[in-house]
Amino acid sequence: MYIAENKEQFTDPFYQTTVELYPWESELLQSPVIRRLKFLSHYGTGSFTTSAKHSRFEHTLGVWTIISSFFQKEEELRIAALLHDIGHLPFSHAVERTLGFNHHALTESLIKDEAIGSILQKYGFDPFRIIDILNTDSPLSHKTNYLSADHLDSFLRDSYMLGKRMKHPADIIQKITFHHHYVEADIDTAKTIMEAIHFDHTHFLHPTLLALDVLLAEAIKVYASHHHVELSVIQGLTNQELIQLLASSHVQLIHELLSIIMFYPEKILVQQAAGENTRTMGVKKVYDKSPLVDGNPLPSLCHESHQLLQSIRALQRQYYFTII
Repeated sequence: MYIAENKEQFTDPFYQTTVELYPWESELLQSPVIRRLKFLSHYGTGSFTTSAKHSRFEHTLGVWTIISSFFQKEEELRIAALLHDIGHLPFSHAVERTLGFNHHALTESLIKDEAIGSILQKYGFDPFRIIDILNTDSPLSHKTNYLSADHLDSFLRDSYMLGKRMKHPADIIQKITFHHHYVEADIDTAKTIMEAIHFDHTHFLHPTLLALDVLLAEAIKVYASHHHVELSVIQGLTNQELIQLLASSHVQLIHELLSIIMFYPEKILVQQAAGENTRTMGVKKVYDKSPLVDGNPLPSLCHESHQLLQSIRALQRQYYFTII
């Protein structure tokens, strides 16, 4: 359950898995820093236009459930899983890169701050050690083309909430293992995961969703400029607090942008080439990850999965759009 009445046990409804809580995990889950994640959409501005309404908190608990299930005794890794996303901005990745933020750096800062650092130190954990884990290849996350617990939860959760017909994630999670730091499964389960990875990419990199991110970033920049505040004013806010902040402005352009983002995304007209009054958006990064099967990357064993991976990589391109 998500309400911490039982401080010794947690059952994740997505994976239908029960995990025994350590005392420090229970205390961290009740901290405002982690509870704030309940009010950040994991799917960014896509939460306005799709059925994907899940929060960054739900994702965090899912990742922690996976890590805790397979690495039960690795206490520091479990803590890292709980804290890995606490630095996210409102609407998660939507405006991070455009506005020059880095949620990894913000996460590290929050881990060192009193609210989280004091809980860790109370139980004998070193905040800097947790930061080191977040910056080192592990089953939680790593800089390879193989699949980690973090990305596995994102792809399964997004795809499921977007309505993809597939095996239930609770069944999928029962059929995976970890080969060193990497998610491994039988070939049928691995193919299901690969399909979810592809499905999620084609949705969160849809040009309309990318345009919504551009418009939200523009609204924030206009607000900061007209009200003579730093962009950092949005750090620590929730989705709703950011919307309220922007809506409180007297600047007409901000209200026009909010109206499109929240209520009239159909006014976004995507174009293939630059033209008069077009805005630009681009896909510079994809998560071209794949699970392993018997220690081998799935795309090396399955032509269909190889094609899906190539299709994901082909999504890196530039788009243009206007407002009609």
